[in-house]
Amino acid sequence: MNKFVSSLLGAFTGTWIAFFVIGIFIFFSGIAMISSLASSTISPIATIGDNAILRIDLSGSITDKPYNKSLQELVNNDGNASNLYEILGAIDHASADSNIKGIYINCDGAGMGVASATAIRNALISFKKKSGKWIYAYGNDIAQGDYYAASVADKIFLNPAGALDIHGLTSSILFYKGLLDKIGVEMQIIRVGTYKSAVEPFMLTQMSEANKQQTSAFIGSIWKNITSDIASSRKVNADDVQAYSDSIGAFQDAEIAVSKKFVDELCYEHQVESKLRKLVGITETDDLNFVSPSDVMNSVITDNSSGEHIAIVYAEGEINVDGNSSSINSKDIVPEIIKLANDKSVKGLVLRVNSPGGSAFASEQIWEALDFFKSKNKPFAVSMGDYAASGGYYISAGADRIFAEKTTITGSIGIYGMIPNVKRLANDKLGITADFVSTSPNSNLSAFEPLTPTQRNAIQRNVNRGYKLFVARCAKGRHKTTDEIKAIAEGRVWDGESAKEIGLVDQFGGIEDAAKWVANKAKLGRDFKLKIYPEFKPNFINLLYATIEKSATIRMQQSYNPELLRYALTVQDILNKDRIQCRMEDICLY
Repeated sequence: MNKFVSSLLGAFTGTWIAFFVIGIFIFFSGIAMISSLASSTISPIATIGDNAILRIDLSGSITDKPYNKSLQELVNNDGNASNLYEILGAIDHASADSNIKGIYINCDGAGMGVASATAIRNALISFKKKSGKWIYAYGNDIAQGDYYAASVADKIFLNPAGALDIHGLTSSILFYKGLLDKIGVEMQIIRVGTYKSAVEPFMLTQMSEANKQQTSAFIGSIWKNITSDIASSRKVNADDVQAYSDSIGAFQDAEIAVSKKFVDELCYEHQVESKLRKLVGITETDDLNFVSPSDVMNSVITDNSSGEHIAIVYAEGEINVDGNSSSINSKDIVPEIIKLANDKSVKGLVLRVNSPGGSAFASEQIWEALDFFKSKNKPFAVSMGDYAASGGYYISAGADRIFAEKTTITGSIGIYGMIPNVKRLANDKLGITADFVSTSPNSNLSAFEPLTPTQRNAIQRNVNRGYKLFVARCAKGRHKTTDEIKAIAEGRVWDGESAKEIGLVDQFGGIEDAAKWVANKAKLGRDFKLKIYPEFKPNFINLLYATIEKSATIRMQQSYNPELLRYALTVQDILNKDRIQCRMEDICLY
């Protein structure tokens, strides 16, 4: 009996050891496979291949800079056109690559700002001028932003059952005061600037007259540029674009878009692909050689590891002292800028800013680091993206030259403090009370008690000092007096075209224009090198982190109502922010 039990236990033990060994083998094999998959997406390929077509998928969220793709995106081959860096670089390279015969734009509802669409549009115009090659665009339903970027195409095709959506611009802001009142939270607000409207969602239930005035001005200017550009590309009148917008084109018969000359032809996607085969000279049975922006950029073998070069630093997202990978963290970016300033191989800097602002303290730290970079007698330019407002303008103001699109949103030179008082929520809703013993009248600054007049006045003085410093930084960088800056500050938001008129911006253009300007100032010649900092290094650890982060986001979105989730995350964000902010309001332009 004992032998039987021993044999049985031995068999069980052996089986579990075998399972354990196999499990370890599978785990490390999985790591090797994933690592191989990750590296295969970033390793340079030898060639693009003959009769290639650069396919730009305007879909999903388009960020400014390259980011670590998740495992889901790699397996599904998603996200190839997910960043502006690759899209613009691929378009530029395609103009000189004889293997790439043209560009095909698939309009599938990209999530991008107007300035990003403008940058893609301008790159496509440059492509046509440099190469003389063709551009075709197609969409099942063509959204306004996609159409604006693709309207320069030689031919635009629309699905017969689809629609072209041109509807104008609307600025939408969510107001949280009603929710906060219901749950018993009072936002105690101290601000400087009549137009500093970032606090309005927490103190009002609708836009103030000052905010309506500034918003009407900047979206009106942006829309005027959009209609003018579309009219120019499609050889129609701007009034025709406005009339189509007024007619709610998204709900009209697709034939109307053709009759109004906004679209060239109605056809299905396979019919468009037949037209592409004829353009590249292959038969109907041949496969089209589509290459993505990522494929093109990976095929360009450049050695930027050494030698003199221009540094490009991406500042994308909200400005914080510390935070996640989707924000601008002063703890990360400041040491990087200081390092670049002391690096003799770095001859200049382009800061790509796409930010609505954030922490006043973090913005000041970044400004000082950039000022230190300038002290090394190296040229420094800013390239503005969709937004470079409030703290985003703070960190831009010291640049030797500021580039922006006409459709960029900038300015918002103002500052505020926002401190929640949760006493009513805690006492009346949750049954929580707090008591204090203090050594002095103002040693207790708590969310469980409202601010006293003395405390409020102290915070107001602090906000005033912050605003004074912000204005001084702008005045120094823009070579203006503080009074001249104050006249265009007060938290007012400006479009890029208006910002250039009042001196907040120097020149229209994108990141390539800024890089050329810096290289010229640094006397590097025409064949200068560019290098992105911090260096983008996809690897297994980053892949794993991105996969976990992506999965967590998807689970959260699936588990909660989107609107309620947005409210909850906003309230949580308020509680986690620095008390003193230079940030513009969340604007949703659609």
